Amino acid sequence: MNVVLMLFIVTGLAGVLFWGMFSLSSLIEKKSRASLTGMLFLIVFSIAWFGGLITFHPNDYILAGAIILIAVPALLFFLPVGKSKAMKITAITEKVDERDTMFAREEYQTGTEKYNAYYTMRPGNKQIDDKIRSLPELLAPGGRYYDPLRSGYIASMFKFEERHTTHVDGPVNSVRQNVDPAEMSRILKKSALHLGADEAGIARLNPYYVYSHVGRGPETWGTEIRNTHPYVIAFTVEMDYTRVGKAPGIGISEETALQYLNAQKISITLAQYIRDLGYSARAHVSGSNYQIMLPPVAYDAGLGELGRLGYLISPRFGARIRLGAVTTDIPLVPGKPIEFGVQDFCEKCKKCAVNCPSGAIPSGGKTMVRGVEKWQLNIEKCFPYWRIIGTDCGLCMKVCPFSHPDIFIHNVLRAGIKRSSFARSVSVYGDELFYGEKAKFPEFLE
Repeated sequence: MNVVLMLFIVTGLAGVLFWGMFSLSSLIEKKSRASLTGMLFLIVFSIAWFGGLITFHPNDYILAGAIILIAVPALLFFLPVGKSKAMKITAITEKVDERDTMFAREEYQTGTEKYNAYYTMRPGNKQIDDKIRSLPELLAPGGRYYDPLRSGYIASMFKFEERHTTHVDGPVNSVRQNVDPAEMSRILKKSALHLGADEAGIARLNPYYVYSHVGRGPETWGTEIRNTHPYVIAFTVEMDYTRVGKAPGIGISEETALQYLNAQKISITLAQYIRDLGYSARAHVSGSNYQIMLPPVAYDAGLGELGRLGYLISPRFGARIRLGAVTTDIPLVPGKPIEFGVQDFCEKCKKCAVNCPSGAIPSGGKTMVRGVEKWQLNIEKCFPYWRIIGTDCGLCMKVCPFSHPDIFIHNVLRAGIKRSSFARSVSVYGDELFYGEKAKFPEFLE
């Protein structure tokens, strides 16, 4: 057997292995379209490659041409072709007021002191907020997916979280342990993973990522927030792929509540541990008792990039994550932001925007928002839809191509996307071909 023939056979076997693994993985993921299409590619490729060899006995020049035809795109997919675009962040000079977040605004009830104070300050928000409050509350009767038992179960998890928002801070041990910043950083990240986090990182806390005033939680509404911690430990918790696949049904809200609960446990425990070592630490949890914006601090900690859909995208789990954080003054070694092709990919891919029923995700370019160039989510379109259906939707998270499971075949594709602009272009079209452009969900949600 000559070298060219041997390379031809090896190349063919590699192709068969790839399409076979892709089809099997898609079958396990219960993605019938991808599995069937992958199987079709497997059959066509096998017949064309090996059937052609057996039937026509091509010479070495034709075999070499066939190898090149396959090898060149494969190399372009994995070699560093083109430039990876980074997020553009200029000087940030303005803080966000938590009172302006939609989760805070929905709680201002007509006639209350908060309602009068807020809409005196922000009269332009009153009309849309009143309209939102006229819709059924999340997990309440009237929502399309309301279920008296399952919705009640989810509400119970959120109530449990709310009762623990007062546990985010506490007394600091008067005896301070001497720590090595590098060793302490390693221990805290390892501890976060041991407690149930899936990824953990450390960043220097940008003071402009601290909210200016309290908008939710047990602290006095409108109080100026004075968090001067220099460091933040950020982490992700993965949302179950199957449950996310149920979006926008009630299953997505069950998974959301569960992972918020897990993140709360992790952050409160880490903060307590740090205080026991003699340093100040505060957990930032749902319920809500956040003093900081989690996506930008998680970005600074190297946990992902901000995507078109407005979520942080993890290199392992895509948009299927919830975030948690602890701010502290214990000496630590901060990490750095990462790039893995998200900005370029999201620029080409508009799948989340196409599938967003409320039209809240922009299909166009980025805008500069408080010094950060990003795709700006229209929360005033997004949140009313949540209340109409009675869940936190999650369709954008579900359809994001980065959200495929953390398994070998998808990690191979992610490796190419990280390095090559060619891979990012091919993957956008490939995702549409194998998984479809539009997600399937009931017609009444269109």
